[in-house]
Amino acid sequence: MTALSLRSPVLVTGAAGFLGSHLVEALDRDFSVRPFDVQGESVIHGSVTDRAALESAMEGVEALVIGHMAPNRAGMYDDPAIPFDINVKGAALCLQVAAERGVKRVVLISSTAVVGRDLAARRFLSRDLPPSPHGIYALTKTLQEATAAYFHEQYGMAVAMLRPAYVVSGDDLVDKYGNRKPGVDWQAIDPRDIAAAARAALLLEGLGCEAFYLVAGPEAEEHADIAYTMQRLGWRPQYRFGDFPRQAAPAASAALIQAR
Repeated sequence: MTALSLRSPVLVTGAAGFLGSHLVEALDRDFSVRPFDVQGESVIHGSVTDRAALESAMEGVEALVIGHMAPNRAGMYDDPAIPFDINVKGAALCLQVAAERGVKRVVLISSTAVVGRDLAARRFLSRDLPPSPHGIYALTKTLQEATAAYFHEQYGMAVAMLRPAYVVSGDDLVDKYGNRKPGVDWQAIDPRDIAAAARAALLLEGLGCEAFYLVAGPEAEEHADIAYTMQRLGWRPQYRFGDFPRQAAPAASAALIQAR
């Protein structure tokens, strides 16, 4: 699949969020970014569940970055209704409208949660692991990937499924909720490094439907196949968290992976 050209129009969903704002900032240096979200400043306001809003925002777009998710407030992921509406049905509608508009390249911000049981069991995260979600959040991310793979097969879309671990600032260990972490394990990833991977995926020649792990904490290479990510995308994480206190990765990480 031919790579995206520089300055091509790219729609980014969830653009006003903690990660989405970093995606927009990084991608806007090389592409004509259309930020899309239900709230926030300097964005196209609309919901991923609103076909008309997506059709309008998607007009003339050449690539799609799916970065939205149902908010992780108390109780949100205790029931599947809202997470499925936003994370699963919303992503599917984005992909359907993109297919109708002839969009041929998609970057999906997924999560290591899709292999959550292997993560909790401390298995090496290889690219050939089957899905093993634990919890509704992880299930929605797994279904997002399955849906994106379907659109790849049906419409020939090039799809990069980025699987970041826990998203936290490499400057001060502050996460998306404003909480400062006391230490870091291998699962950490800075949002700017996720944005850099998204940029690389948009520019990658020959992209099929591929998953890429994004983790950058201490000894991350011993726990996940980021070697493939680095080789395939030409990506190197700039934030490796080496100057922060170390803490052991939890054995059971369902709560952790839900906080992506």
